[in-house]
Amino acid sequence: MIRITKTYVFAIMALALWANCSTDNDDGIDPDDIAMDDNSDDDSVDCTNTTSIFEINLNPDDCTVDIQSTLGITSSYSETISGTTRIINLNGVANHLVGQFPNAGNPNTIAERVESYTMTTEPQLAANVTFGQGFTMSVYFSGVIGEPYTAEFFMGSDGTLNREWNITTLQNQVNLGLDCNNAHVQPTGRYHYHGSPSNYASQQGIDGSAMVKIGYAADGFPIYYKYAYADDGTTIEELSSGYQLRTEGRGGDGISAPDGCPDGLYFQDYEYVDGLSSLDQCNGKFGKSPESDDEYFYVVTDNFPSAPLCFSGTPDDSFSFR
Repeated sequence: MIRITKTYVFAIMALALWANCSTDNDDGIDPDDIAMDDNSDDDSVDCTNTTSIFEINLNPDDCTVDIQSTLGITSSYSETISGTTRIINLNGVANHLVGQFPNAGNPNTIAERVESYTMTTEPQLAANVTFGQGFTMSVYFSGVIGEPYTAEFFMGSDGTLNREWNITTLQNQVNLGLDCNNAHVQPTGRYHYHGSPSNYASQQGIDGSAMVKIGYAADGFPIYYKYAYADDGTTIEELSSGYQLRTEGRGGDGISAPDGCPDGLYFQDYEYVDGLSSLDQCNGKFGKSPESDDEYFYVVTDNFPSAPLCFSGTPDDSFSFR
């Protein structure tokens, strides 16, 4: 069997990063990749003791760049309501400190990106969830959009691209140039979050004393950061997602698909476990919020996947880039 060394893997990734986030968007269905050399190709192998490579930056002080001053452009987020439609306009310039770009893992420079989105003000749960590949997942009051998926995928030693294995940014093995907001920049200059926006949360004073809304998902449901009311309707608690690493081998041959044990390099290394969290597979739940005694909302958590990966409602077409 032909295997790829880690040196080869990182060389491939270094080249792929110059097209980081693929085209204009991290669509999780397009991209560039890697294969990891590991100890098994058998999906029946016991992987219960695999060390996780999950990593997320929660230190707001790691961001030092005032991007508004750097660009000479004021951050902009606005919304208007027309009937049952919310219209949101933003310019992609964060109203908080960001990291230095370009950097070793991301060669792109932040630029203003004026965008407009619409969504319903009366979201409803759909019969089936819609996974977020091919969509801008969310808009934040910071003037920045959210796209948790990446445009980096597995690529075998023979150059075979397997788009069923999507590399996550929230890991410490491949440097994708994330800053302290777990964000980086597309070739178009589009700055976007992949996980917890740490400096933004700090700027907003989110400390666990209250439930704070930070944006909307493409289906119209609100997004809160990390904290929500407990079942007693009074206590505020920190929430975590219900995802964990799979405990069986990936099952690939290392050429057409990755082999070895799931360690968190790929989104597909994780599985949602019902009952592990009060949050569903889309990082959402029904509960009390500052705006309702019982509504459905999403939560950005500090564990994988951090930002929601799917929609429980129906995403508006204005968020699609398929």
